[in-house]
Amino acid sequence: MHLWRTVLLCFLLLAGEGYGGPRLVGWGAAHPDPERGMQRAAEVGFKELYLNYGSGDTFRQQVEAGQRHGVAVYGIVSPTQSSLGKLWKARFPEVPFPEQVLTPEQESAARLIAAGENRTPYQWGGEPLLEHEVLLYPIVCPNNPQARRLLKERVAEILSTPGVAGVALDGFGYRNFFRCHCEGCVNGLARFAAERPELQGPEAEVAYFRDVLVGWINELAAHARACRADARTSIHIWPAFMPEPLYGNRLDVDACGQTAAWYTLWPQEKIARYSRIIMGEAKRYHSRPEGVAMLGYYNKPGVFPEKDAARVEMELRTLLENGCHEIQVCGTRDVVEKTEIAAIFRRIFATPQPPK
Repeated sequence: MHLWRTVLLCFLLLAGEGYGGPRLVGWGAAHPDPERGMQRAAEVGFKELYLNYGSGDTFRQQVEAGQRHGVAVYGIVSPTQSSLGKLWKARFPEVPFPEQVLTPEQESAARLIAAGENRTPYQWGGEPLLEHEVLLYPIVCPNNPQARRLLKERVAEILSTPGVAGVALDGFGYRNFFRCHCEGCVNGLARFAAERPELQGPEAEVAYFRDVLVGWINELAAHARACRADARTSIHIWPAFMPEPLYGNRLDVDACGQTAAWYTLWPQEKIARYSRIIMGEAKRYHSRPEGVAMLGYYNKPGVFPEKDAARVEMELRTLLENGCHEIQVCGTRDVVEKTEIAAIFRRIFATPQPPK
């Protein structure tokens, strides 16, 4: 079995025509020195980087540096308050940010988590372990029409940057990993359930909030293509949607990243099983998407579980052996700046340079 795995991994790494080797893309903060940052990312093997848009000038510098080093840059679009809040306040100064509404129990849990309690098993938007666990970052309600328009404006603004490859969607989900409890969502669910009497109560609730989420994302992806026909669309499914954790194949995007190895230490069997589903069912609903496995790695001891080099190599090997030929990593700078981790990625993903 070990020999078979070794042979398969070598095939994946060395295969040429029709495969081209595994591809590495990364999420993360831009390096303060665009030239140096892109050079180091390219040396490790990154082909695409997903970066916060922030200031237009700074983002443009990152795009230009990426072009010089063969790294395509995407602008991140997120419905979180940290990303959209400033734009919302400028456009609607008298209107509170339309964040999702939690139950009283979930609000209480959020206060405990924010105060530093119950953090050990906290999953930061991944599949939760705690009762009433919620994501701490406020996210707009997907049924808010003003927020949806602002996100479309952000997509158009990013795609107007010369040389940018596309947009990367992140943070599209529910803070409680299931639904929003605002008045608009409650009324929307009631209308949906009345129109779909064949669905029982819990089934209607799951279907409605899943379909709202899917429709929200697909609308933005279609808008990106309408803004620029060659624009690429990518996503990482986060926060998790617990009734259907691997719902990403319902999304009409170019690259659908779904978590196969979280920041916490998932069992190898789960990593393998999720990898097979991500790749095997990528085109179940749409012909466009390519399945992408997301691997979480942060070098932040004391905040996230520590993954040593052997653990990271096992996770990467498991993803590759189970069919994942494109892998997203977050965060990029943690990989690049940790010498022993960078060496693993370089060995697997970096393209050998021809002799001069």
